[in-house]
Amino acid sequence: MDINLDIQNILVIKRMYELRNVSLVAESLGKTPGAISKNLAKLKNQLDDPLFIQSKQGFEPTSFVEANMANFDQILEGVEAIKHQEFRPQTYKGDVTIYANTLLWEQFGATLYLALTKEAPKASYSFVRWGTNTKNRIIDGEEAISVHYFDETLPQSISQNEVGKGKIVFFVRDGHKAKNFEALVNYPIILFKTPGWNDYRYPILDRLRKVGFNVTPKVEIDHPAMVHDIILKSDHFGITLDGSVPEGCRRSQKDAPINQWLLTILKSVLSSK
Repeated sequence: MDINLDIQNILVIKRMYELRNVSLVAESLGKTPGAISKNLAKLKNQLDDPLFIQSKQGFEPTSFVEANMANFDQILEGVEAIKHQEFRPQTYKGDVTIYANTLLWEQFGATLYLALTKEAPKASYSFVRWGTNTKNRIIDGEEAISVHYFDETLPQSISQNEVGKGKIVFFVRDGHKAKNFEALVNYPIILFKTPGWNDYRYPILDRLRKVGFNVTPKVEIDHPAMVHDIILKSDHFGITLDGSVPEGCRRSQKDAPINQWLLTILKSVLSSK
């Protein structure tokens, strides 16, 4: 028996069972009597049963329909239960977890938190520094989002959406002898290390090498305040996001380039600075 039944055809069976009249069924479903007759003819072939027998009182269901009407009802009830999830920030009382690196939290964290709590005041929030196991936790199904650079190594099961375009800048202390981008190659570079992200390779250095700018890190540090302090006290230079250059430093003259709701807020907050 072919049991690949169309939901609309099951609905036709239900209405015929209730109304016992092809014209009334057609009217209730916004179809023509001819269309309903075709639906019934297809169902008779699929289910190998007459389904309804015409009598003086209308169309009477066969014993097959009587025996399976509860099953048809169950199928239709299951379909009706499938609805798009409606998210209402004002009434949401669940958890919201966002991972990002320290630079983003320092620059946008407070603004993001206030924007989220304004729309979802009953939610509980966790703003977490990106760590060694963060990527694996998200891949393994943790209900969280992260804000980071695009990662071509992530599986397709992880959705990546653009929330903004960050500009990468080189920065040095005020009074540094290097007056242009090319001169920086003669000085040591400090790299900001984010555990779990650039443990083994730095995508930004790969891009620089493609344009002929080859540098080897003098030191790798995972705390931005320490990076800034060393640069302020030496001739080292660093790479950071535009807008994260600390006081006392200057940019080099040449630059290197619950969830839809969260993405909307993130885009708004990140674009505001």
